[in-house]
Amino acid sequence: MNLLHRHIFWQIAAATLMAVGVFVFVLVLGNVMREVLDRMATGEIDLSTFFYLLALLIPGVIPYALPLGLLTAVLLVVGRICAQREYTAMRATGLSLWSLAAPILVAACLGVLLCLFINFEYAPAADRAYKTALADYVRHNPTRLFQPGVDVRQFNGYLIHVGGRANDELQSLWVWKLDGQGRVTDAIHANRGHIDYEPQSDVIKLVLQDGAVQSFKSVDPENMLDVSQPGTPFAEITEPLLLSSLLPPPPTFSKLSLLTLGELLQRRDETPPNVKNPTAKQTAVWRMDVQMQIQRDFAGAFSVLALALLGLPLSLRVGRAENFANLTLALGLALVYYFLLFSVSLLRMHPELRPDLLLWLPNFIFEALGGWLLFRAAQR
Repeated sequence: MNLLHRHIFWQIAAATLMAVGVFVFVLVLGNVMREVLDRMATGEIDLSTFFYLLALLIPGVIPYALPLGLLTAVLLVVGRICAQREYTAMRATGLSLWSLAAPILVAACLGVLLCLFINFEYAPAADRAYKTALADYVRHNPTRLFQPGVDVRQFNGYLIHVGGRANDELQSLWVWKLDGQGRVTDAIHANRGHIDYEPQSDVIKLVLQDGAVQSFKSVDPENMLDVSQPGTPFAEITEPLLLSSLLPPPPTFSKLSLLTLGELLQRRDETPPNVKNPTAKQTAVWRMDVQMQIQRDFAGAFSVLALALLGLPLSLRVGRAENFANLTLALGLALVYYFLLFSVSLLRMHPELRPDLLLWLPNFIFEALGGWLLFRAAQR
């Protein structure tokens, strides 16, 4: 690789890295907002756990962000080269279009290899770790659920308020037991308390100490004046809170996207899960689902090459230096690509049409069109 090739390659690499960073941020932001930030805001997870979960989310979106990032980089870098007449100077010195295309194609091939590794090995492992951590974040430290000044509403039939905390001791607790319509049936106030967790039964025991309880025995629990006793004192009582009603069970990783290539090949030859005596149609659909997941991961990795191959001649024809215009063009091409991919995915119930092979159709269309435009540009 000569000096010109290295110069173009590192420009493409730098622009790709920045563009991928932007797309990763956008793609990860949705999951972070939905699953992580709310729990961090209530104190259920700490800052180190937040960054750990965030790091686990990133590998899963790189195979989607990298094709977009490389396409954007090609349009930006090559568009700038053409706009500043650098490409004209290259042709005037006798260099062909392939001198410009070679480092871009090398970068695309490296991107394909990276996406294959992520799709089939790294992303499934990271997704598993993320789902496991998300399912067990409270089980590792149940007291994180009970933060001072925050109402705990996650447990069915309970509303809990903690006034303060001193290490693991909870202070000034209010516990309201609710009926099926959300009306108060018992009100408990305790000066202090603590949390015990039983992993075997997956139950949090909220131990309340030095307090009083009021029971509303009326047929109309909203009548706050009708109480069995005006506050029966107690030394200690325990309220069992079923943690499985709050958190999902530990993941079993049966989803196909969470399996590595070796596991997918093994599952492909098995009978459909949760189906007794499957019919030939059910077996064919199951096998096609697994096969489509395998081919989707392969085709998704090669989309890096397909989009780069189409983006190169388009950037030569457009020749813009404006970043916004090139970014808009990149997003438009990506939307067309993923729309075609989604359309093919709708055929999963028709294995006779071989939708697993049709998943390669967007790649072939983009590569054929890009190759034809590149060949025409080289002839000029």
